[in-house]
Amino acid sequence: MTMKATLQAAITSGQINTKQKLLERAEALGLTVTRNGRDYIGLLGPDGKRFRIRFGFACDSLPARPDTPVDTGAAPVIRSRGYWIYALTAHSRNGERKACYIGQTVNLKRRFREHLHRHRPGHASFALFEWAIREQTEIRAAVLSWVDGDQSYASRFEGYWLRLAVEAGFEAPDAHNWGRLPQPEDPTGQPSRWPAMEVFAASFPLLELVERGITPVELFVASRAPL
Repeated sequence: MTMKATLQAAITSGQINTKQKLLERAEALGLTVTRNGRDYIGLLGPDGKRFRIRFGFACDSLPARPDTPVDTGAAPVIRSRGYWIYALTAHSRNGERKACYIGQTVNLKRRFREHLHRHRPGHASFALFEWAIREQTEIRAAVLSWVDGDQSYASRFEGYWLRLAVEAGFEAPDAHNWGRLPQPEDPTGQPSRWPAMEVFAASFPLLELVERGITPVELFVASRAPL
């Protein structure tokens, strides 16, 4: 049985019933995710062959109400003053290239709108959008971390996540303009490497997030600590 048939059979039988489980199984099989659609994912096998897996996981759909945050199943957290660290990512159609922009904000909805509608050459994510246009692919957004602290403290975690992305093979277009950031002495609460599957599963098309006013939930939390 081919990998495609094996995965589709596992979905049909209910053995795989969420997108997260599907991504984990794909990773275990040595497959590379090249496309992340609403009801399908594109995969690249070790033999260089590409195929799509389709599914209809109800629990993986976006929230019906535009102001409802993405539910992680955890108890709601009351946020004090701090910053979100987020990623805008894009993958080439053949899965061989990927690029990103890492940023910080106190207002995710507003910042996502700015990225989508305010493009200035040499500024912020402009180069990433140009990269995505050349590759004819979409830009997705994920919230990486909540940083409990001031902007200077948050900038260190922004720099930390940028380093993880670059180490994971992401291009960072025009990072010489926006990516010269310090690093935290202790990246408390953060992963030691880019959590590819977690970020991929938690990301949504930027256009869809803006149009529906959705606020994703962060993957990690950095508690306040001395610099």
